[in-house]
Amino acid sequence: MRNGFFSLLLALAVGAAEAPRVDFPDIELYDLKGIPARLSDFRGAVVVLNFWATWCGPCRMELPELQKLYNELGAKGLVVLAVNVDEYRQLVPPFLERMKLSLPVYFVDRRTEAQLGVGTIPFTVILDKEGKAVRAYPGFSHEGMRDLRLLAAQLLAEKRGRGGRQ
Repeated sequence: MRNGFFSLLLALAVGAAEAPRVDFPDIELYDLKGIPARLSDFRGAVVVLNFWATWCGPCRMELPELQKLYNELGAKGLVVLAVNVDEYRQLVPPFLERMKLSLPVYFVDRRTEAQLGVGTIPFTVILDKEGKAVRAYPGFSHEGMRDLRLLAAQLLAEKRGRGGRQ
């Protein structure tokens, strides 16, 4: 991981020219109970990694859409990891209950958050089955959500590796 990684992800933003897939750092995540997991634990699945906060208005619009996507494609191998960046993590469980969200929620430590350089939230990255970043979605838009849904279905249809190559 390095500073500037966020800039690299922005090159993958929707509407950008077709970019090569980029290795995404194998970050450590912590669930609501503080149990650690590594991003590599999810290899073999298509992963939607979404950075959000309870106080973020666009996040509140995007999270229900991600929940629908997870409900629709989760059984086919899509994993949605909602990575919260709130300073006060105790706000998260009541927020999830109020919003009726059952997405897997994780946190990263402040150092990892800083190293990733995510400066905009919501910020979503979709990773292929090999853990490579395919596209990034800074902010929330209905167009971006439509693109994410289509891309997720395409990536789920790939056998292994880019473009379905064995």
